[in-house]
Amino acid sequence: MLQSTIESLLEKALSAAGIQIQLDYKITPSPRKEFGDFATNLAIAGAKKLSRNPMELAAEIAEKLKMGGAEEVISKIEIVKPGFINFFIKDELTQKSIPEIIRQDQRWGHGSSGKGQRILLEYVSANPTGPLHVGHGRWAVIGDVIARLLKAAGFKVETEFYVNNIGNQVEKLWESVQAARARKPTPANGYGGAYIKEVKGDSKEDIIEYILSEQKATLAKLGVLFDRFFNESELHAKGEVKEAVSRLEKNHKTIIEAGAIWFKSQEMGDDKNRVLVRADGNSTYFAADLAYHLDKFSRGYERLINIWGTDHHGYVKRLKAAVEAMGLPADRLEIIIGQLVTLYRGNEPIRMSKRTGEMVSLAEVIDEIGSDATRFFFSATDVNSHLDFDLELAKKKSMDNPVYYLQYGHARICSILRKAESEGQGSSTKGQEDLSSLTEPAERELMMRLLAWPRSVEEAAVLRHPHRITEYGKELAIVFHHFYEKCRVLGNPARLTLVDASRITLRNVLELLGITAPESM
Repeated sequence: MLQSTIESLLEKALSAAGIQIQLDYKITPSPRKEFGDFATNLAIAGAKKLSRNPMELAAEIAEKLKMGGAEEVISKIEIVKPGFINFFIKDELTQKSIPEIIRQDQRWGHGSSGKGQRILLEYVSANPTGPLHVGHGRWAVIGDVIARLLKAAGFKVETEFYVNNIGNQVEKLWESVQAARARKPTPANGYGGAYIKEVKGDSKEDIIEYILSEQKATLAKLGVLFDRFFNESELHAKGEVKEAVSRLEKNHKTIIEAGAIWFKSQEMGDDKNRVLVRADGNSTYFAADLAYHLDKFSRGYERLINIWGTDHHGYVKRLKAAVEAMGLPADRLEIIIGQLVTLYRGNEPIRMSKRTGEMVSLAEVIDEIGSDATRFFFSATDVNSHLDFDLELAKKKSMDNPVYYLQYGHARICSILRKAESEGQGSSTKGQEDLSSLTEPAERELMMRLLAWPRSVEEAAVLRHPHRITEYGKELAIVFHHFYEKCRVLGNPARLTLVDASRITLRNVLELLGITAPESM
């Protein structure tokens, strides 16, 4: 909210200064109070492009800001070396902005920058050959939170799980189940997990459906639901695999060697060409994947986002090359690679499940620590980084556990408001109180943190960074606890309004993360 206001003022100042070129600059919260509330590197970025002294350019921009009415919003503008411009926001602006939080309520933090752009987000897409593991769980939560963020930013998002329900892995699964039922050894490259003995069904299709239903149940426990499960078999039934190969052939992007059809991916930077159709006439997984993306584009989405596991890292380049070779806009395909998870109990890594003696399943983790803790810890680390997940920490009912800290913060706020209500003070549900008295440092710090929420949501959505929301939530909880320690709120309507605005914001943080917001603990 405040950063957007400053951005508008800066754009107006640039126009007044006759600077028409596009500049890549940032407006960030100042790291220390003496540097104001926000700072921008606009003059530094502009000086490079304009071949000017950054301090002189900063002075000119500051002058244009003052002439353009910025003093209605900003109490002071400072210029510091090597050319940063610091902004001190007027108390009246922050005070007047707080009632807007209460007015917007559940919509607080939502924006319209997405302009209704249609996005298809595909994630998890685990093979229907066994239980989901914790890596799948991390990608599931990351995908679900990204979908929530994009919707909050004004995009129209649909979510999809791609099911590889035909092919070699399905044949191996069927052979493995038959072997287990006949008490024979597991076939070479087959599936030997204990779950194989529990699988129900009398056909390949039944078994796939059973395992998929188990995966869906695990995801539902985690609060992850999909708009659609798309079966690979649909692509073959509709002739889309043949269509994808035909497109490449028409565009002269294939060769025939040893009776097989190959995509000439080496021409597009891959380390070798890739088989599309084998000599026996059977198409490869790669060909089906191209058909799937052809199908996605045909549905009219303006952007496709895939979240894949780290084992698919080498697959990205060839897929994008093939999408481009089919004549499709590869720049509208975005692929996020999710890193793996290592489970710990304290300092000890967990190698195997105590129950099965095999890899720990996602369902076991959810059963042990609950959906809220699972979702928080999967969201809390950058998707590009490996996650070390301590189950003992996630179970703690103490302030050491960040998800407990956030939920406790929300419950504490609700308790304060209930107490005020019971004493006949009420809370400012309509935000009508006079807030001009909110000038204490702790009050101001809390207001600034609250007003940073919309920008935090937008940036997290654009960057596809759910961990920014967990970080914001932790910072807000810390700032609120500090405010509550410093300021007596009961009997003070203005402060109770600030408490209510904090409740709304923290609840919305938890909702975007898909975590419950308890009113008592």
